[in-house]
This record gives sequence, structure tokens and C-alpha cells, in this order.
Amino acid sequence: MAYRITVKSRLPATMRGQLEALLFFNARQHRIREDIEATIERYGIPELIENRGWLHVQVAGVHEVQTLFAVHEEGGGARPVGVVVYVRDSFERITVLHVGVAEDYAFGGAYSGERVLQRLMQQIREVARRTSGIRHVEVAYRRHRQLRAATA
Repeated sequence: MAYRITVKSRLPATMRGQLEALLFFNARQHRIREDIEATIERYGIPELIENRGWLHVQVAGVHEVQTLFAVHEEGGGARPVGVVVYVRDSFERITVLHVGVAEDYAFGGAYSGERVLQRLMQQIREVARRTSGIRHVEVAYRRHRQLRAATA
């Protein structure tokens, strides 16, 4: 049966467990644990909020975060397979705060050829192009990695 991957800005509340798994219990998060901890320390802890039957992500220390979800749709069913949480944290910059990709969509997974993370990042770049003043898109995890490398 054919499937498709769509990018959405919200998810139905019925997908809460699946989104929690992507964002908080991701099997590969141990690889960048220090970066995740540094991002949480700087920006705050992400949490899922339900409002009128829809889910969105809120970050304790940041106002106006945005979220994009990659959703696998097949045979009338759907499941989130990717999530990025981002914010315009200065006039010229959007920063991606948190990322989650389902194991089967990550590198080496059965659906890795779908390039879920790249699709989500492309959508954020499109948002940046349409938003007045934005000149940079950064990923918080990378920023921490560069800082560590520069001080070593």
C-alpha cells in the first residue's frame, strides 16, 4: 500500500504517546545527550500541551516556539515520524531547539531514504525566507558542539 510523508504544524491529541516517544524517549538521543542537556539548560524543558484536541510543544523559557511534524500517512492511519521545535530568538535568527526522528526514519532505518529531518529543516528554511529580517537558521545542538570543539 502506498504511503506519503506530510509536514504539519499541529497534531491531533490522539497522537500524544507517539509524539512523547519521538521527543522524549528517542532511541538515538544518547548520542547527543550533552547537547540536549545544554539546550534545555539554556532555553528550558519542552512539554506537550493539549488545546482543543490538538497538540503543540511549549518550551518553559521561550515564548512563541513553533513546531513542525513529519507524519507518515498510510491506509487511513497516520503517525508522527519527525518533529522539530524552533524559535525566532533574535531579529536575524531562527534557532532549532529540539529535534526527534523515528528510529525507522533515521539513518540506517527502513525509511531513511525519506530524509525526514532534511524535509523538516527545508520547511524551516522556507519559513526563514518568507520572514522579514531572518538571515540565519541555526541548530542549538550544533552550536553546543562547536563551542566544545573550539575550547578543546
